[in-house]
Amino acid sequence: MKILYLIHGHESFSVGGAENAAFSLFREAVASDGHDAWILAAVHTSRGVLSHGELRSVEGSDREYLIGTACDWFRFSNAHIPSLRRGLQRLLEHIQPDIIHLQHYSHFGIDVIPLLQTLSPNSRIVVTLHEYLALCMHNGQMVKTSQQKLCEKASPLACSLCYPERSAQDMFLRHHYISTILKSCDALVSPSQFLIDRYRSCGINHRLFVMIENGLPCDVGMDSSLHQRRSYSTDLNRFAFFGQLNLYKGILLLLKAAYMLQESGVSNFMIQLHGANLEHQPQDFQDEFHHLHERVRDRVLLRGSYRQPEIKALMADADWMIIPSIWWENSPVVIQEAFANQLPIIGSDIGGTAEKINDRGGITFTAQSEASLASRIERCIGNRELHQGLVDQISPPLLAKDCFQAHLGLYANLLQHIA
Repeated sequence: MKILYLIHGHESFSVGGAENAAFSLFREAVASDGHDAWILAAVHTSRGVLSHGELRSVEGSDREYLIGTACDWFRFSNAHIPSLRRGLQRLLEHIQPDIIHLQHYSHFGIDVIPLLQTLSPNSRIVVTLHEYLALCMHNGQMVKTSQQKLCEKASPLACSLCYPERSAQDMFLRHHYISTILKSCDALVSPSQFLIDRYRSCGINHRLFVMIENGLPCDVGMDSSLHQRRSYSTDLNRFAFFGQLNLYKGILLLLKAAYMLQESGVSNFMIQLHGANLEHQPQDFQDEFHHLHERVRDRVLLRGSYRQPEIKALMADADWMIIPSIWWENSPVVIQEAFANQLPIIGSDIGGTAEKINDRGGITFTAQSEASLASRIERCIGNRELHQGLVDQISPPLLAKDCFQAHLGLYANLLQHIA
């Protein structure tokens, strides 16, 4: 079986869950017997590295390629499809893939799908949906632009209220355009059932819409002896946050919860923030972050960015992990990383976070409520019975090799059906 993976950024200069998922599958496919795999990563033309449609192999590899491209962010239509066609045609003629798996369509544009169907009609097209971009113009967050309230369901009228410069008709046409293309694929994949249900409720369904969790690299997986060797603090009062320092990850909510605890006289806890890209956030967000952090700087420590190989050591320095996201999330990889390190989780009671941690090693709090989060943190401090009970619930997370085998079953099913 010959497989071509498409991703919106190469892992060398673009770090994210979709990139990790794509490269994990790619490497497992390359390492497996009887299968060949290649990966094509988009490079946005604004970088000035590649012109639109320009194809280039990655130095030192005959299986990794880059292509210059860009797309409109309203409809996700490619900026110049004829140029993209020329570059893709050369690669497809060289590979002649059985399976083309898009781990993302941004930068490529969603109209790359009908282009691939035309250029490689014998290939089966699979698309993994990692978030809600196809439903929501607000960066796929499903959070309303006013007051940051959660959006239960995308509709032309509701979306035009968030973006008054776009009419309800514009939003209807956007939805119809995107959904028609996604429905034309041979299969859709999601790492969470919640995302599948959300897409279906918004009118994007598919006869083959399957849930396959993202797999962790094998060297990150749970050590069978970790349960005996894992050390926690005597007071079980060390909390940690891992992720981007932005509004939607709920970092301001966490700072407010810490302040509430501090003001109520609870001071025997420490929160470590492991995250980056604060300097890339809007200035008003940065200002509020620094204002809130100044009030709790003795309780909340900024540890900066981290790399994947450092995860085990950083998580060993914590007793609990907090995921305070104010949006629905899908399937945060950090949940699997925490469980691989026997770290119980306090998370928002919504979306993929709740799906992945409820009765599986975590407890939830009311989303967007700093009072509820503060209450959960206070309950966890020194609570050995709760801590041990949650640790006992944790199961080993899915590894990349098992994730690939699940995808391989899907690919084989598609090819057998066509045969």
